[in-house]
Amino acid sequence: MDEKEKIGRFHRQQEVPSAEEKSKSGTVYDDVFRTMIDKMPHLVIPLINEVFGKQYPDSEPVTALQNEHLEIMEDKVITDSYLKIADKYYHVECQSSPDGTMAIRMIEYDFLIALKHAEKSGYEYTIDYPHSCVLYLRYTDRTPDFLVVHMKFPDGTVVDYRTPIVKVNRYDFEDIFRKKLLFFLPYYIMRYEAVLKEIEEDEEKLRDFLEEYQCIYQKLNALRDCHRLSDYDFTELKRLIETIVNHLAYGKERIQKGVCDMGGKVLEFEHDILMRESEARGVRKGERIGILKGESRGVKIGEARRLVKNVESVMRTLGLSLEKACEAMETTVGEYTNAKRLVMNKESM
Repeated sequence: MDEKEKIGRFHRQQEVPSAEEKSKSGTVYDDVFRTMIDKMPHLVIPLINEVFGKQYPDSEPVTALQNEHLEIMEDKVITDSYLKIADKYYHVECQSSPDGTMAIRMIEYDFLIALKHAEKSGYEYTIDYPHSCVLYLRYTDRTPDFLVVHMKFPDGTVVDYRTPIVKVNRYDFEDIFRKKLLFFLPYYIMRYEAVLKEIEEDEEKLRDFLEEYQCIYQKLNALRDCHRLSDYDFTELKRLIETIVNHLAYGKERIQKGVCDMGGKVLEFEHDILMRESEARGVRKGERIGILKGESRGVKIGEARRLVKNVESVMRTLGLSLEKACEAMETTVGEYTNAKRLVMNKESM
């Protein structure tokens, strides 16, 4: 049995985590997923190409719409990621473990997204469902390749609504870099979840494990050196890799230290520092909105100046567009424009 087969066997035999473990760890995996969507949405392009057979270039703009609430009665539903690429909508969910309800949840979310963009012509409507898929971080031999809902209509028509399941750890080291699926790298350690204790206690297994992570960092460094990966993306990916390694290998100091040390010191970029300082001063998004609507005129001019300064600093430092800089600072172009107008009016007085 070769190494790839061993890894697959260990992965398939792992137990489904308890409800307590899922409640503790689900947030970690979800947070890493959302961080990549929010801060590095371009990394989802190769994933979309892989799952749906598209050929979007790496530079194709991605608009993250996941913060737009989809309403059901009085409840609000927020998807893991709701994206627009070119003229198409995409919906991607991330599951650390199957929960038995995902098929229904996917068709529910997709229907809401389709309704949101319904087109009317006379007395008729057309709703266009988004392309959707679910990333499964864990799976067993019984995990299907699609979630299926059989929809039976009153006229007897039956339509199967199929949502692809992406089994993340079926993609090995070579697959990830050949297909540019860097989005999967933070979750790479999960393929070893069932054998981490053995790796921690066995010198040879630990050496092989760390050599694999060394290869990952060498590949990332090579992409950075040829300008196919920015310093910012490299640093964020390293941070997220370490986040899940430290969570999943908690208490296994040799694994944690080995992975964290080999990637070098994590850099902190100016916009991260500015955001932290702004939050320390109480300049949070909700307060900014209130400020710029004029709820505290005269008192909040300082916060408006800081918002303008922070956004423009991110634009200069990272060479980002206004839209991307505002996104990095968790604000909107409208808020920035209002703040800029407020500052200019104040200075002209």
